[in-house]
Parts: sequence; structure tokens; C-alpha cells
Amino acid sequence: MNSQKAEKKQTEISIVGSGIAGITTAFHLGKKGYKVNLIDSSVNSEINNLCPKNGTQASLGVLMGNIHKRSKGRAFLLRNQSMKLWQEWLTQINYSHSNLIFEKPLIKLANSEKEYQSMIELSNNKYGIELLDNNSLDFWNSIFETKLKGGLISYEDGRLNPIKLLKLLMQSLDQIKINKIDKNVCRITKNNNLYNKRWNIELENNKFISQDYIIICSALNTQKLLKSIGHEIFLEPILGQVLELELKEGTSNWKKWPAILNYQSINFIHHHPNRMLIGATIEKGTKASLIAKKEMLSLKKTAPKWMKHASISHEWSGIRAKPINEPAPLLKQLEPGLLINTGHYRNGVLLAPACAEWIGRKIEG
Repeated sequence: MNSQKAEKKQTEISIVGSGIAGITTAFHLGKKGYKVNLIDSSVNSEINNLCPKNGTQASLGVLMGNIHKRSKGRAFLLRNQSMKLWQEWLTQINYSHSNLIFEKPLIKLANSEKEYQSMIELSNNKYGIELLDNNSLDFWNSIFETKLKGGLISYEDGRLNPIKLLKLLMQSLDQIKINKIDKNVCRITKNNNLYNKRWNIELENNKFISQDYIIICSALNTQKLLKSIGHEIFLEPILGQVLELELKEGTSNWKKWPAILNYQSINFIHHHPNRMLIGATIEKGTKASLIAKKEMLSLKKTAPKWMKHASISHEWSGIRAKPINEPAPLLKQLEPGLLINTGHYRNGVLLAPACAEWIGRKIEG
């Protein structure tokens, strides 16, 4: 056992990218006793979703882990494992002594018969998921001024505020002595000397570090870093928009609002007596589309009065990387000592623990 601990302390690992994938991978490996560098030019920058430095900071932190149709396969396993791991990790990062709360439950509404039928199947097979009763449905019909086909509630799904989560994780990285390097990575090269570390990293200040393992968690920058060493990874930018609406006083009865409400693929968070966050990852490209924003605000021309009368108090967007012709996320060992954990364009916060665990298993063989 002591020899294993000593070996881990001698194993040097660099993680490139400090979004949720990079931070959680550093946390997981650091807890296991490895010597870890977390490299990103913004790793020491202030974490603030009003001026997001990466896609994670512009996310809503939705944990929709149990509400999914599939009951097998890679995506199912990653979701299930992540929901279990988040419960463990939150205890490890001492969240009970912070202002971070795992907010539950999550409600999903259906405005089509097809969507509602899939909800019926889900509620029959999953513990902690129930169909909404008629009284609840009447309430949501009044809120959205429509006639819904149905809905369900998941008592174990919900939300982690991404900004509070990132700050708490960063504090945990300091406690386990993860080395943060606030530089850009210019190039990765192989070290052909068999007696030294496998890989070299060239930083922007003309400094080089040699490592046993490199894990790339740098979203769209992944392509550029890997191409120079002969690996083709194809990713495209997907943009998520978030709007904070200021509601008119006395607009409605918000007491029944869950941690997350999902309707027409848009997430609604009532986070203040007269404030509502709405957000979705809905468009390709790197610039927020005015058309997509209008569609989100109008709920495809079915918006209730409280949305129509609300003003936008703030808006922000974040770019995520989506794999092309491959399932998300990308978890691969490209060569001995070279791994990638990226492409979390929709479920970055949700899947982060299971993806970090996958990286850990690969390193441990």
C-alpha cells in the first residue's frame, strides 16, 4: 500500500482546461494522491457568471440525471454514476458549511402527447419519479396559460448553482495542494527519451514541463492541441443563452416553483421573489442569435403574460464544444499517457464526476 502511495506521489499529471471537467478531474486525481497541475490562462480569474470565462460559468447547473428514456448504454451509466458521485463529492467538499445547496426537485412539463407517453413509461420504471396530479397540472396550466398534456416530478434531480460549486471546488483544490498554472498551453510534444517523462508541455512564457500524463479538458482548443501530434478530433461550438427576467410584482404565485422547471426544452429557475432565470443550449456558433433569444422569450409564440411583461435585467452566453459524429462527451485514451475528457456541450456539470472517475480508472490501469 505504501509503495502505491509513493508511486502516485511520483506520478505527475497535467490537466489542460479549468472548466467543470478540468476542475473535477483535478479534484478526483488529487484526492487519490497524484501530483496534479491544472493549467489554464484563467485558472486564477474571478469566477463570475456575469462575465463568464468558460461554458461552465454560463451554465445553469442542471442535474437532470434520472429523467432520461434510456435504461442502458454509456450515457445512462455516466448519468447514473454521476448522480451517486455528486452526493459523495458534496460531502467531501464540505458543502454543508457553505451557501451551496443541492436544490430539488425538478419538474418537466409536456405539451405533446408523444412527450407525455414517454413520461408515463418513465414513471412506471423509475423510483423517485411521479406523474403530476390534476391539481398540479391545473396550477401549471394557469402559470403558462395553456393546456398541457401532462408532466412529471423527479425528487432526486435538481440544480447546483454552478458559480458557488466552482468556487467551492477551487477551494478544495487548494486544500489538496493542486498546482494551478495560469498560462496558455502552446504545444504538446512527445518525449522520446525513454528514461524521462512521456510528454512535454510548452507554455506561453517559453517554459516547458515534462509529465507522465496529460489530460485535455479544453473544449474547442482540444482540436488545435492534438492536431500537432497527429490526432484529429472534431468539435463544433454550441452556444447556450441565459436570460434573467425581472418580473412585475404580484405577477403570480411562485411558491410551488421547483428548483428547476423544464418546459419546451427551456429551463426555468425562480431564484428571487421577482427574478426568473431562463436558459437553454440551443444554437450552433459562437455568437448569441437574436432569433433564438426571441424564440426562447416567446416560448414559440405561447409565452404567458408574466413573461411578455417581464424586462431583461441581465443576459449572458457560454460556448460549449459538441463532438461531430461521435457521442458526447469524448472520453478517450489516445496514446499511453494522453487522455481527453471534453465535449460536454449539454451536461457538463451533471456528468463531471463520472467522467473524472473514468480518467482515474484509465490512469490506474
